[in-house]
Amino acid sequence: MAPGRHPDNLAASAGWRWWTVAVLAVIVGATAGTAIAQAIGPAVPPTVSSSAPFADTGGLFSKGNGQTAPGWSLPALANPARTVSLRQFRGHPAVVNFWASWCPPCRKEMPALQQVSRLLAGRVAFVGLDTQDQRSAGLAFARKMRVTYPLATANAQVWTAYNVTALPTTYFVSGHGTVLGEDFGGMTRTSLLGLIRRLFGIAP
Repeated sequence: MAPGRHPDNLAASAGWRWWTVAVLAVIVGATAGTAIAQAIGPAVPPTVSSSAPFADTGGLFSKGNGQTAPGWSLPALANPARTVSLRQFRGHPAVVNFWASWCPPCRKEMPALQQVSRLLAGRVAFVGLDTQDQRSAGLAFARKMRVTYPLATANAQVWTAYNVTALPTTYFVSGHGTVLGEDFGGMTRTSLLGLIRRLFGIAP
């Protein structure tokens, strides 16, 4: 035993060293985990395939895996006594947008949706599903944006069926009801037109 070192002092010193090593291990582990997560990037929902992503979108786009879009019939945002359903767009390619008035990227994206819906009227159907929002707030914002395409109030069953984990999320559905792709995070007018051209073969 070293001169002047009491056994209790040695035990305390050893305990302190072990505590310090443990803390450093936790910090290193957390840092490494963050680096790995950043390297992998955000998880892609299981309803889509990331095998052929498009690079020119405003958000994160993944091609669809050919599954049939889940059907839905929901109360219209402006008049809950009426319904809006996916079935009514059958035969036309459709852009199905999940949004909310409290969502900043949704607010930024909606003018692009409105502009393109007017530009491609009669060729591509647009529908917005207000999600986890107060009806009054959603309706007020839609009116402020002068949205003319159909809007409905989504419920948990619908956004769960579509695996919506972030807003805005937009699905591109063929006239036969097949999911061709999904984009989330917000699109610009240019990126939206680009996706419609590539997925539906329709240009202004």
